[in-house]
Amino acid sequence: MALSDLRPAPKSGLYEGWIVVIAAGFIVFLISSSFLYGFGAIFTNVRDEFGWSAAATSLAFSVRSEVGGVASPLVGYWIDRFGPRRTLFTGIILMVIGVLLITVMQTLLHFYIAMFVIAIGTTAAGGQVGQSAISTWFRRRRARAMSFMTVGAGLGGTMVVVFSFLVDELGWRTALRIIAFIILVVGLGASNFVRSRPRDHHQPMDGIALPAGEIARHDDWGIPPMRAIRTRAFAFFSIAIVLAQLGSAGFIVHQIPYMEITIGLSKTAAGATVMVFTLVSIVGRLGFGYLGDRIDKRYCLAGALALMGVGELMLVFATNAWQAIGAVALIAPGFGGIVPVRPALLADYFGTKHFGQINGWGRLMFTTGGAVGAWLVGRIFDVTDGYTVAWLVASLTVLAGVPIMLLATPPTDLMRQYQDEADVAWEAEQAAARRAAAPPEGEVDGQPAAQS
Repeated sequence: MALSDLRPAPKSGLYEGWIVVIAAGFIVFLISSSFLYGFGAIFTNVRDEFGWSAAATSLAFSVRSEVGGVASPLVGYWIDRFGPRRTLFTGIILMVIGVLLITVMQTLLHFYIAMFVIAIGTTAAGGQVGQSAISTWFRRRRARAMSFMTVGAGLGGTMVVVFSFLVDELGWRTALRIIAFIILVVGLGASNFVRSRPRDHHQPMDGIALPAGEIARHDDWGIPPMRAIRTRAFAFFSIAIVLAQLGSAGFIVHQIPYMEITIGLSKTAAGATVMVFTLVSIVGRLGFGYLGDRIDKRYCLAGALALMGVGELMLVFATNAWQAIGAVALIAPGFGGIVPVRPALLADYFGTKHFGQINGWGRLMFTTGGAVGAWLVGRIFDVTDGYTVAWLVASLTVLAGVPIMLLATPPTDLMRQYQDEADVAWEAEQAAARRAAAPPEGEVDGQPAAQS
């Protein structure tokens, strides 16, 4: 934990972990409304203005996704080394620079470079940072806390209508400049409240009183990152997540173009379907987050994948807006459910001591599938002049991940080994603290012992 995170806790009775959740969720809201969902509103404008193909334009989004994924392990190291607040500050500045670069771009290469900068920024300021901080504040309510944070991402989609309106009325460049200003001012303010939990924090874990010593025995442990990513559990988990993102990320990027081109909606109406997606995804985030604290998280993730796969299969046969929205209503909760349960499962399996780095490797798998998926849907559209084949491929890919996720059983032997090591370290630390607090030999309560 960084020294920058060692500030006094709030004096209110509210558990500070929830303050961290709210602040991190608000930053995620800014990022998702701007980049995850909002950039779809400029897709057609940019493509038409510069005459680029759908695949070439989609590749810029893939650059953002894949570069962010590759940077995730490094950002995880920064989080573990310097703390969430410094990492967030750096990320917010980079995001603003990247957005402003897009407003002055003239070539496709400029677009890719700007997306590269945004990718580093969104990774250093995104959900990965909040997840790392939140994982240290919660154990029994970890999945729920993660889900509440990710509600910010879901609510971000509600701003797509506003973003689309700004693009239509002011032009996409002016709209992006407004977004950059908001991210700079509001993002930096919220980042001040995101920090990791100090070991000696006066409030109990989860805000619920627990027996002394239980926190360290169950939370202050962790499997080393290089050991964790070589486990069978991480391998199956990663394959399933890659397949899930291969199938779902393309829909996120192409939802507005699909609704415009195939279904025939206006840009504003197409943006409204994104609002539907994000609002329904909140149900998935909260619902699967609640279930994730009660049943095996593998089952939650497998169920989320199944919902997405069936929903994308429905898109293959959709011929009007209501059918397309019905498909969205299945895809959205599945997508939303993966977001909080994925990091919660990693924290359960591999501990929180090195969570920043392990979650970074997990996010690399997550975004690798997303980068390929966004480009693949665009490429299939260029070749087939439609989205039907793209949605069929996406559906089958996601459904293939369901049985693989069920194979990602916890590495129980390794978990027990490193939890036992944490027990020993805790007991040694407590013994040293007792010795330091004890009066020197020959003294009683700080006074020389009476001579007989």
